[in-house]
Amino acid sequence: MKSATAVKSAAIDEYPAVSQPAAKFQWRWFALICLLLGISGVYRYARDWYFESLNKRSEIPLFPLSDFPKTIGSWQYVEGSEGNLEDDIAKISGASDHVIRTYVDQKSGEQAVVMIIYGLGYIVWNHTPDACYPAVGFKSASPRENIEIKIPGTGNKALFSLQRFLMVKPGQRDLREVYYSFRNAGDWSYDMAKNWKLFRYHPGMFKVQVQRQGTGAAQPGGNEAVDELLGLIVREIEGHVADKGR
Repeated sequence: MKSATAVKSAAIDEYPAVSQPAAKFQWRWFALICLLLGISGVYRYARDWYFESLNKRSEIPLFPLSDFPKTIGSWQYVEGSEGNLEDDIAKISGASDHVIRTYVDQKSGEQAVVMIIYGLGYIVWNHTPDACYPAVGFKSASPRENIEIKIPGTGNKALFSLQRFLMVKPGQRDLREVYYSFRNAGDWSYDMAKNWKLFRYHPGMFKVQVQRQGTGAAQPGGNEAVDELLGLIVREIEGHVADKGR
């Protein structure tokens, strides 16, 4: 019969044979976890670098907006009417580039102020007239109307919104009709909230805003001449986007 000391010694001798594979197994799992964490970190860094680079490239407009035609269809630029956003307003609105001009329709005599902005979508998308006009003293004069604008020469349409704003002062009644839409990821719409997840992959955004002076009481429906102008503006921008393959 073995002594208690011999049994204890035999049991101790068995421990290394049992514990060593377990230790190796644990170290393998630890090494695998470290490897996966390292790969994950590199992936996140590369992904963040890609999106940051994409943002920087997309800050540059597809074409200088100052090159936008001064004659578009029957609409003609009014000499001396070109303006610019103040630097702080341009920064707040996210404008990397912009153009503001007054055009007159040679057929109807209608005048309209055209503003086109290009910038990064995550800044530009929420600068809508119902946020900007009340800030300078206008009040909403009618419910917002959403309209489909035909793009000449195509079967496509762009979604615009029409809003009317009124400012009343002693001896003065100022009614403005404002049409606007945004372009992002090939889509024209007055509401870009639904597209916010696409802004990382398609950072660049155009904003088109056209204002005309209203007369009398605000009536439902748009203006045929202005609707035509909007379609021509969209077609012109789409032509430049197609040329750049974007």
